[in-house]
Amino acid sequence: MTKRLVIFAFIFALMFTIVAPVFAQQGVASVNTGTLNVRSGPGLQYGSIATLPYGFGVSLIARNDEANWVYIALTNGVTGWVNVNYLYTTTRIWDIPVAENLAAAPITPTGSVTRAYNLNVRQSPDEVSTIVASIGLGQSFELIGRSYDSLWANIRLPNGVTGWVAARYINTGVPVRSVGPSDGSVYAPPPPTTGGTTGGNTGNVRRHTIVAGDTLAKIAQRYGVSMYAIAAANNIANLNLIYRGQTLIIP
Repeated sequence: MTKRLVIFAFIFALMFTIVAPVFAQQGVASVNTGTLNVRSGPGLQYGSIATLPYGFGVSLIARNDEANWVYIALTNGVTGWVNVNYLYTTTRIWDIPVAENLAAAPITPTGSVTRAYNLNVRQSPDEVSTIVASIGLGQSFELIGRSYDSLWANIRLPNGVTGWVAARYINTGVPVRSVGPSDGSVYAPPPPTTGGTTGGNTGNVRRHTIVAGDTLAKIAQRYGVSMYAIAAANNIANLNLIYRGQTLIIP
């Protein structure tokens, strides 16, 4: 009898050892898109504090009330919000606790001048405003905002001077278009589109309903138009962020 109990205890312990790692994997996910923006809040109106590559693993901490954004943590201490449509996980998102007021890690994206020997830093995002500074090739700075069209970056130099530089001359840790506007404009979600079928026509307007695997680049190639033209026609602020089921106007 004692021997049977010992054997039973050994088998039970072995089973627990095998099953335990499965429970340990709950609350994790991997990135299932090319580049995923980690944002300071649960929505596109919040700036990006980091970008993650395909397959990158993250820990799931909390979610917003609608369960379409989750608060994640990385092993280096960075935390922030990502859209659930770009994560693969076996965890049921609705089972994660709600906490929309969690703030992202206080990280400011940085960048440097890579395509100009002397780059003018201007008072406002245009070519005719006052020059407040001039920075050279390789000069680093903080990226603190952008213009509504992402053609200008709002930067802060190490000496505290702030101003605007043309985005085409710099390289930044996150895409300029992924940080929040700081030129007085605001993010406004595009109006919903109605009707239409995949690749169909309604009157003189072509429409395309996004399916799994679609990207703006693929859609643009299919219809023979520029992906930037599609983004402009549909008020898409982030070229990497489209949703399955969303209907796009094809100009």
